[in-house]
Amino acid sequence: MYIFELISIALSSLAANRLRAFLATLGIMIGITAVSTLLSVGQSFQSYVQQQFASLEADALSLQAQPDYSGEQRAQAGRLSEADLTAIADLPNVREVVGRYVGDYTSLSAGPNNSYAQVIGARPNQLRPGSTLALGRYITDADIAERARVVVIDWDTALSLYPDGRPLGRELILSNMSFRVVGVFAPPEAGRSPFGSSQSVDVPISTARDRLFPASAFSGAEVNDATIYLRDVRQMSASQQAITALLQSRHKITSPDQGNDFSFQNLREDAKTYTDILGVITAFLGVIGGIALLVGGIGITNIMLVSVTERTREIGLRKAVGARRRDILMQFLIEAVALSLLGGVGGIMLTSVLIESGAIVAQTLLGQPDLARFINLDLSAVLLALFFSSAVGLIAGSYPAFRASRLTPINALRID
Repeated sequence: MYIFELISIALSSLAANRLRAFLATLGIMIGITAVSTLLSVGQSFQSYVQQQFASLEADALSLQAQPDYSGEQRAQAGRLSEADLTAIADLPNVREVVGRYVGDYTSLSAGPNNSYAQVIGARPNQLRPGSTLALGRYITDADIAERARVVVIDWDTALSLYPDGRPLGRELILSNMSFRVVGVFAPPEAGRSPFGSSQSVDVPISTARDRLFPASAFSGAEVNDATIYLRDVRQMSASQQAITALLQSRHKITSPDQGNDFSFQNLREDAKTYTDILGVITAFLGVIGGIALLVGGIGITNIMLVSVTERTREIGLRKAVGARRRDILMQFLIEAVALSLLGGVGGIMLTSVLIESGAIVAQTLLGQPDLARFINLDLSAVLLALFFSSAVGLIAGSYPAFRASRLTPINALRID
């Protein structure tokens, strides 16, 4: 009952000075809102980025026909051939190699409608389990053998070029050549990678090289991009070293000073790098919010010192009738913690409103439903905010409470 009595006294004191109590809690409220909002947003973006990289097959190696600029004698041009991919596929830890020819962005037209998209020369095995078709079929071996002018378009391109919703079998003009639409990819939320939602169209790789980009025959790059799927992803670094040694041997790169005419993109390392960067940014934002919380704590200290000064006679009277130093100490500590907790609860409520508003803005105004579902109030941020608000109240109220407990009854009662 003793602790409840002290809580009742503290709350009665705060109720007697509502405006002053509100102003004292306002600083804590702003600080808690800053900390919990910034931490929640940081965690939301981390989760979003991790999900996006997961959809980009971060457990595979990406190989490009681009110089890596690692040597003193920089390679002049990228090289990657079909025979290179066949040799890589024979390595012990390689499960599958999917090569493609990634071309430039090109104008597309269908009747009066126009668009732009990146052209990708593909093979049948490029259609992974995570990529689905909404309509039609994908590239076949027969299409590649015949250098067929067939195309598989993405969902957004289909909507812009064929607003009537019937793209299959229709003509599409690509680089002034007539192609036939044989398939349409499902929209990103149905499975295809949404990271960097640029429009693209897939054609047979032979058609891309021989019809659309004939200059590629002189570049030394029969394919310019390949995804290498491994049997054991724990050996990714060792596999990358083995592939590097194999390609250096095949491309006659004999000196360490020579730059490789190929390069890797390790999506798993990229995902870790992005996550680490976002973690640092989140921590930095938390520190900024902590500064606002510190300012709120100084405000509570100031208000509590004023309260001790105003209630000196009350303290003297309580001591005269038997109150101990620890009773006075606990009374003012509880009052400070109550002030801080009220600010903390108000800050969490305000944070919840801001987070929900951010999710609505991401979905309706920015058109990012995938991002919106990751914007949530982080539970750990809430618990951390409540802990810090209590700690700030305890620390901020310690000196005023200690000062009040040391007043002697005679000196306190003398003050008017």
